[in-house]
Amino acid sequence: MNLKNSLYKVEPGSFHAVIELPTSKSYANRALIIGAIRGGGFKINHLPDSTDVLTMLDCLEKAGLKIRRTDSSVVFTNSFPQCESETAGDTVDLHTGDGGTTNRFLMALLARGKKTYRFFPSEKMSERPMEDLLKPLRDLNVDVAVNRNGAWIEIKGPASMQNTSRLEIDCGKSTQFASAMMLAFSNLPLTVVPVNVKASETYLEMTKFILAESLKKNSLDVPVDFSSLSYPLALALVDGKVLITNCHEKDVYQSDSAFIDIAIAAGADLEWTGQGLRASSKNRLKPFKVDGSRYPDLVPALLFLASQIEGESVLTNLSVLRHKESDRLDELMKIMTALSVPFQFDESRAEIKITGPSRPAAPAGLTTARDHRMVMAAYLFLRTGAGGTVAHADCVNKSFPEFFQIMNGVTK
Repeated sequence: MNLKNSLYKVEPGSFHAVIELPTSKSYANRALIIGAIRGGGFKINHLPDSTDVLTMLDCLEKAGLKIRRTDSSVVFTNSFPQCESETAGDTVDLHTGDGGTTNRFLMALLARGKKTYRFFPSEKMSERPMEDLLKPLRDLNVDVAVNRNGAWIEIKGPASMQNTSRLEIDCGKSTQFASAMMLAFSNLPLTVVPVNVKASETYLEMTKFILAESLKKNSLDVPVDFSSLSYPLALALVDGKVLITNCHEKDVYQSDSAFIDIAIAAGADLEWTGQGLRASSKNRLKPFKVDGSRYPDLVPALLFLASQIEGESVLTNLSVLRHKESDRLDELMKIMTALSVPFQFDESRAEIKITGPSRPAAPAGLTTARDHRMVMAAYLFLRTGAGGTVAHADCVNKSFPEFFQIMNGVTK
């Protein structure tokens, strides 16, 4: 299905399906950086088809890495920075897409090389926070330039630890900065110390876990993506029934697996079975209160779920959403306003109180920012209402390429 710049028509109705979900792009991009450093036949299995991951692979190959791709697996036959001899010229231009992990992880990795790497991102990546990664790279004597000769960021190493063996990384805006350095310098005597961690701390634990696992064997398996899981699961809990056949247990290193706990606490009909995770709308759900800073990628699905539950639910500490692919806090409120979903926003507390149930009585046309999670959230609201259209449907390719097919019960 070619979704580029298209409107997607959403038909209202209940959701009954047996599905498989994509695997985790967060896990996959961490594993790819490890593979780039390790080489020597290091293998990664069950990679997702998300554009963030495909872009990462393309950029690694342009940096000289030899990567053998077979179905959903890849094998690294050489390593970085030794592989720089495989590419011609002293400057490498990279089209890095709009992925936070893709851009940030690549910057830290390529800072170990001797060549000049020029980053050309897409969408609004160039507007997202970056200085808290660039500063520690400069502390390692990496030449870093912003907006030079048409490139967003230009990096030339190699990084040197001659003057320091310990770096503090400010994670106030994103833990990806610390993860990037932990991964890229994992085989060197550099201690990375995350400080000012305000949100998404579980992603740091994911990074530590993957690094530890990679030392035990010469391969890694990418697990199912719990961020993607929140969308079909939320819809099934509102109106329908779903069996997710490739999800058999929680992944404690994915913070978004907390959706399971939040749903159970709200009274959801949800069960782990031998066939996978099963959920339905049989039970009446109770309102909930969630700290959004702990699970920022769950907020879109949680706001939708709250809008369908009788009573008042509260999501707090949502300011972290302003630094994503779009200002997701503003975008989500625009969606709810357009659909007349009752909510109250407290700017000083970055808190939303939402009262349900609320279902639009007439079809609506929604145009969100070009942000995969906003498109998927808009779909949920329209699906349980009177339907309508959602713009920028192609954005789902970033994390969940088969989103629309799966949500319509179409499986491979």
